[in-house]
Amino acid sequence: MSVPLRITDRFINGVVVLRLEGHLVFDEGDAILRERVTDLVKSGARLMLIDLHGLSYIDSGGVGALVEMDRHVTRRGGRLTLLCPSTCAIRALQITHLSTVFEIFQDEEQALRSLTAVAPHPPGSAIGRAS
Repeated sequence: MSVPLRITDRFINGVVVLRLEGHLVFDEGDAILRERVTDLVKSGARLMLIDLHGLSYIDSGGVGALVEMDRHVTRRGGRLTLLCPSTCAIRALQITHLSTVFEIFQDEEQALRSLTAVAPHPPGSAIGRAS
């Protein structure tokens, strides 16, 4: 039986910190994560730190949701980084080779400094776009 995904959020210096606990799995947790991130972006959030320390299980649908949300935030001029992945999250990110794609931090202060050091780019800006 799957442990429902719980997401708590808090705001620190313009960064939304989302703490995930439970199972991030296809058709359950992934929908919850997508909805939460999409709502936050609609309300203007552009800097997100996703704390994976409390994940007890993640499947390919959960990994896909992380990738999709990263793209969603990035396309709107923001940044999404990961914090303290649990053992199962590290394994899933390594197997999929996403551990080299995502910016991953073990220290929250360092992650927050990194996110706030560079202002997000407005959507449609020339920065990061192929000519």
